[in-house]
Amino acid sequence: MPRKSIVASTSPELKRFQEKKNTIQENRMKLINEIFDMWDLDGDNKVKSNEIRPILCAMGREPTHDNIMDFLFIADKDNTGIINKEDFMKALDEVFSLPEDAVDQAIDAFKFFDIDNSGKINQNVLKDILLKFVDGYSEKDVQNIFKLINFDMDGNFDYEEFITIWKFQ
Repeated sequence: MPRKSIVASTSPELKRFQEKKNTIQENRMKLINEIFDMWDLDGDNKVKSNEIRPILCAMGREPTHDNIMDFLFIADKDNTGIINKEDFMKALDEVFSLPEDAVDQAIDAFKFFDIDNSGKINQNVLKDILLKFVDGYSEKDVQNIFKLINFDMDGNFDYEEFITIWKFQ
């Protein structure tokens, strides 16, 4: 049976995916705040510009020099070397956000790999897909990602966990 695109989905299904997307965004913001706060040792909602690379790495990113420069251009407009949390969040969204069409692609990909329409994808199936079809992943990379993302440790990935993996691309 062919899979439906989210665009062709019924209204309740579209609403359900929108709710999931909102939950994912809320969880993402919570995680970003927690990571930022780990680096903000004095609690003044500011970090130094030379701490941006390690912060982004802690968030699962592998920023290039250009990514860092773009990020700093947005976040540290006054060139003080100090970045407040608000500017950090803005720069993060501008430099590292998933475009809307990528979110739609992730939804369609999830639906494609959710073979039995259970709302879950088996970890072994997803591991095989990542190793065979996505450049740059080693067995160890996949294991580390799964440890970070399989929140309920059930050996399967629900939509929220899958989207989190998708952001590692």
